[in-house]
Amino acid sequence: MNKPFPRIRCYQEPGDRVVVTLDGQLVFSYYFGASYPRPFIYPLLTARGHNVLAYGHSVDLVGHSHHRGLFIAHADAGGQKFWADRDGRCVQQRLLKLEDGVEEGTVAALNHWIADNKVLLVETREFTLRANRTLRVTLEFTAPNGDVVFAATKFGFLACRVAKTIGVAAGGGKIRDAMGRVNEKGVFGQRAAWCDYSGPVAPGKQGEGDVWAGVTIVDDPSNPHHPTPWMCRDDGWFSPAFNMIEPFTLKKGGKLTLRYRVNAHDGPDAVTA
Repeated sequence: MNKPFPRIRCYQEPGDRVVVTLDGQLVFSYYFGASYPRPFIYPLLTARGHNVLAYGHSVDLVGHSHHRGLFIAHADAGGQKFWADRDGRCVQQRLLKLEDGVEEGTVAALNHWIADNKVLLVETREFTLRANRTLRVTLEFTAPNGDVVFAATKFGFLACRVAKTIGVAAGGGKIRDAMGRVNEKGVFGQRAAWCDYSGPVAPGKQGEGDVWAGVTIVDDPSNPHHPTPWMCRDDGWFSPAFNMIEPFTLKKGGKLTLRYRVNAHDGPDAVTA
């Protein structure tokens, strides 16, 4: 019996990137080259082909150059900054897995978080795309050289810069969380199981409204600090802010595991499954 052809394919291409496709169509690209301060995903496409991410800030192109699509960073890990381009670096050591599949495919990588020429954190990350287009993100951190305190900060870990037109301020989009709160004024700093950022991505047919799309991030119930507080801005930024309210100490020899679901979707409604 012939083995079913994989609907989801994960493969490396020139330019230090991995491409993930579903039924032959691009879903996202993952860049990990040494020329970047940290790996990132860009673009991330809906089923109808709309990209929900932005590469950089819509206005502050220099000061927020680190806002590359969907990325993982932290503003204060062990007293070191791993956020802006001028700060510490997350350097990929090797790809661990490029696994195709009928129902799901997985990209996995081993990373070192390096500051002052020292490895502060060892991180394994996995991106698993399912056939329903749900992207599961799993992050595992260890501290090989001593305890690391992740200080209270609104910046870290999973971070998302949405497309300019999706932003509340620039495009007339909307932020909404699991409790029904809306936009930066209502959602910022509040705990919720999920948060969605949606907005216009294309003009509609004559006599109809604009076409909408968006991205939902779901905080897994197994995560410490669940439900997470959210860092969000009307200018097109949102993030499950793991350390917004309290610090977390990663002991030497211990492990911190964080899980999220990221759903790029067509239409204005959040997708939380």
